[in-house]
Amino acid sequence: MSYVHVIGTGGTIASRAEAGGSVVADSAEQVLGSLGLSTGVTTEDVLHINSFHLTFADLLTIHHAVHAACARPEVSGVVITHGTDTMEETAFFLSLLHDADKPVVLTGAQRAADLPNTDGPENLRQAVEAAASATMRGAGVVIGFEAEFHAARHTRKRHTLATTTFSGGTLIAQYHNDVLTRLATAVPYPVLDAPTADFAELNIPVIDAAPGSTAELFNAALASGADGIMLQGVGAGNAPPVFTDAVQAAVAAGVPVVLSTRVPTGPVAAIYGNGGGVTLLDSGALSAGQLNTYQARMLLAVLLAQKLPAGTLRARFEAQTL
Repeated sequence: MSYVHVIGTGGTIASRAEAGGSVVADSAEQVLGSLGLSTGVTTEDVLHINSFHLTFADLLTIHHAVHAACARPEVSGVVITHGTDTMEETAFFLSLLHDADKPVVLTGAQRAADLPNTDGPENLRQAVEAAASATMRGAGVVIGFEAEFHAARHTRKRHTLATTTFSGGTLIAQYHNDVLTRLATAVPYPVLDAPTADFAELNIPVIDAAPGSTAELFNAALASGADGIMLQGVGAGNAPPVFTDAVQAAVAAGVPVVLSTRVPTGPVAAIYGNGGGVTLLDSGALSAGQLNTYQARMLLAVLLAQKLPAGTLRARFEAQTL
């Protein structure tokens, strides 16, 4: 008999009101409640936090739980209950390492468990049913919300409060009238080796290059021992000219810099000089390509933890951003 393994990490789906605001209260088993599922489930709680508390060490914990579950022949798929704030980063991290045919579905809620209109139970019911379905074999890691299942890569939280909050990645499947329809398979990318325990200790700050910004914070991050730096530019990946020397100094010191953009869609592109994308990429920065700042940061972290030579790191980073 096959079953879906539900891994609880906390989040709004498991939260209830206390003095001072909602906090995580329920276990994965409690979140499942009495959903009337048509498939068997097992549960495991690996974390009990809101996702804005997540650390790189926590991501390793989630990965190990997913990997162990997928290795069990009786498990047909995995569901992770997770906070929406950083779900897109956890999903992308897991997708970089996922090498099984079994689907991994991350889901959660925008409304706490004790609200009369909570969206958690229905999201979870659909996620479990999808993870159990042969239709989702080979779907990889997806985010399941409001009857839609989006590939982890490029999916983002687009609204702070709306229940239809995730969009951007390939739409893999949809529910209509409680029937699951497979629509697509995401483009495959090379599976990366799981990071070592060093991953948990990495320091990769995000520096914003908005109008009026100076390179002071960038230089401070470099001086304080940053392992890598994300430079979030404007437009197609441009920044004030003061960042050119800073990027060159970081690269010369062996600290990789990734150039991304604050624009929600579209790639980083080498168009402008004098501090623009042409200048920064020529100075040695890696391009985030189509990845948003925080998914590109996750990719950089996984590769940094592998202790790769600079040329190998660059090649593997670029292979993931095409």
